Amino acid sequence: MTSENTPTTTLDDALRFDAVDLVGRTGTHRHVERTVAAPPREVGGVAMQVPEGEDIAVEAELESVVEGIYAHGTVTAHLEGECSRCLDPVEQDVTARLDELFMYPEKVKADEREDTTLLEADEVNLATQVRDALAMEADERPLCREDCPGLCAQCGFRMEDDPDHAHDVIDDRFAKLQGLFDDAPSAEKPEEA
Repeated sequence: MTSENTPTTTLDDALRFDAVDLVGRTGTHRHVERTVAAPPREVGGVAMQVPEGEDIAVEAELESVVEGIYAHGTVTAHLEGECSRCLDPVEQDVTARLDELFMYPEKVKADEREDTTLLEADEVNLATQVRDALAMEADERPLCREDCPGLCAQCGFRMEDDPDHAHDVIDDRFAKLQGLFDDAPSAEKPEEA
């Protein structure tokens, strides 16, 4: 079992695992673990990100199969973002599944290489899989709570502070007529004979 803390600047450098001992030895496997510090604004979804310096824990099994090296395991991280309605801070702890077959380059046809994850220099690089897994698990539209009233669409006022907050919306075409009859004396109905 391998366990290390790796304070590097990119996930690509930090999540490379040497697989030379597994290459061509079908049926062999090795357990790997690594905790890395998150780089700036690189990991997570659009709305939720792993804060810079926070731990990203990866635990995986690397297995040698006929086609390449099969990597499967989990990635665990703490995500932070803003409520999609009121912009208050939101936190989310996620554990996502990793599953990827790193194919031996010689086993892949040239026209299929673009859609295939290849084993490069006898290394398994889990950086892309970690990014993708956390992005898939991250809330796309995070909420501080399910019934969050959000912000006023007119002025940005936080509706939580005053649920009765409202604006009189007047169609721009009739704005000049506003107040036209405010000062006019009330007309009485004539009596019918």
